[in-house]
Parts: sequence; C-alpha cells; structure tokens
Amino acid sequence: GSRVESLALAAAIVMLTIVISGVVAAVVVVRRPVTRTAKTVATVASFPAVLTGGWMWSLDVGTGARLIGLVVFVAGATAIVRTWRRPGPGS
Repeated sequence: GSRVESLALAAAIVMLTIVISGVVAAVVVVRRPVTRTAKTVATVASFPAVLTGGWMWSLDVGTGARLIGLVVFVAGATAIVRTWRRPGPGS
C-alpha cells in the first residue's frame, strides 16, 4: 500500500539529496573558488556532502549504497580541503 510507496519515495529523496550534494562538491573541486566569499560559499555547499556521505557510508546497508556514501564523503572532503589549501609552486 501507500506506506510502502511513501517509504520508497522517502528513500529516493534521501538518495537524490546525497548524490546532488556529491555533485555540488565535485563542481567545487573543479571550479576552485578564489575570493574569500566564494570559498566560504563553496565550503558551506560542500559540507552537506561530508555529512550525508559519511552518514550513508556508516549505515548498515548494501555495499552499493555504502560505496556511494564513501564517494560523496570523499568528494565533499576533497572540495573543502582544496578550497582552502594554498596552491603550491607550479600550480
């Protein structure tokens, strides 16, 4: 019935949110903000990827869902680190 459909819809919305946060983090990694304001916005936009990806990775769910969580977590963490790290010589 409708309870199963509601649960499926809720699960789909959660997964979509997690995947979108990973995509936002990946865009931040590629576009690498320059100004302090842009860096702050990028960090705020990437932080949900760290939280939701880490949460999904830690759940006792299927391997595929945990792998998605890990990828999203790594994308978010990489985006935050690369946003604030100073470029080294030759970068």
